[in-house]
Amino acid sequence: MTWVSDAETIVGGAGAGTTKTGRAGGRLDWLLRMPSEVERAHERDFGAERIKHLRHAIIVGLIVYNIYNLTSLHLMADIQPFTVMMRLCVLVPGSLAIFFLVPRVPPAIRELLLLAGMFVASLLPLYLLYVSASPYASYTLGELPLVLLFGNMLLVLRFRWALLFTTVTCLTALLVIQHKPGLDPNLVFPLTVQVVTGLFFTLYGNWHVERQRCLTYLAQYDAQNRADRAERRGDELRDLTLTDMLTGIANRRHLDETLDAWLATRGDVLLLMVDVDHFKAFNDRFGHVAGDDCLRRIASTLSLFASRHEGFVARYGGEEFTLLFAADAETGGAFLADRLVRSIRDLAIPHPARIDGIATVTVSVGYAGTGENRLRDARDLVIRADLALYEAKSAGRNRSKAG
Repeated sequence: MTWVSDAETIVGGAGAGTTKTGRAGGRLDWLLRMPSEVERAHERDFGAERIKHLRHAIIVGLIVYNIYNLTSLHLMADIQPFTVMMRLCVLVPGSLAIFFLVPRVPPAIRELLLLAGMFVASLLPLYLLYVSASPYASYTLGELPLVLLFGNMLLVLRFRWALLFTTVTCLTALLVIQHKPGLDPNLVFPLTVQVVTGLFFTLYGNWHVERQRCLTYLAQYDAQNRADRAERRGDELRDLTLTDMLTGIANRRHLDETLDAWLATRGDVLLLMVDVDHFKAFNDRFGHVAGDDCLRRIASTLSLFASRHEGFVARYGGEEFTLLFAADAETGGAFLADRLVRSIRDLAIPHPARIDGIATVTVSVGYAGTGENRLRDARDLVIRADLALYEAKSAGRNRSKAG
């Protein structure tokens, strides 16, 4: 399949996209087919609008097409009842069926139904011309370019179907002109020129409209892809600035933003300051790599604990962590803090370097809440929780204290 990068001319060479998705959005083949993912996107964006347009055009086309019942009274008087019957009993029901099915079938079937309808609309007059013995029947060829104009320019058949429709209709018309009994030989060449040029212009008009439609949408599609990628990159960069690189949980900056937002929008706010007990001794005994692994395990446990209680967790710095909960310190603080201490103790991470007789890693917790008549200030809340943490450590660690 040969593709041409027409849309890249519109949106800019390098800017047309360097990723697979971006480059796919900048190509058309010679039949003006866009890549499948772009075709699907176009249908999502404009499918409803096209269906509305098609249904309106079908009704208008039916009304105008049946006006030719009046012209056949003069040009095909010998078969006039037959022409009326064919239009009213074949074309009209078929067109109404397409009108009904257009919004109810997949896009590919919809376009094929339009093609089938247009074949009936173009080949039926040619058949009537061929069977009519009226000397004026050849004048009905003037209807043919109008039918092509309707299909190619008003319905705007997709170019590949417009090409097929125009080619088949043109060849059929030429056969009728060459072989119609009783046709004046002096009319063969003029009629041939008129049919070919008329049909060519309608096809060219369709190609031009369809090409502009595709290129415009491809440019829009590529631009939207670039905007989406830029937004995703921005989100990723923002996430990096709000994420602690060691543990993967929120960092101090994210904590500050979240705490301010909670204090401004929520009722009770409970803050827990968590410190890993005797962590320096752990690092000295096992090394910093093991210390980092220990912090990651603790962070993972705290993250699970926070999500279970609809809270928020961040690494405050070093071996310290902070958790936020929408809870009252008086009724929920001790419960949450004690459960947190127990959850870390249950990890049973060996810590033989401790001098207090406990052989596993534990944490100390200090907590404080906004409560009634408390100052709703982030700094005040952190200070009170930090003082409570100091009391927990002074009392022997592996426990919690209220601030």
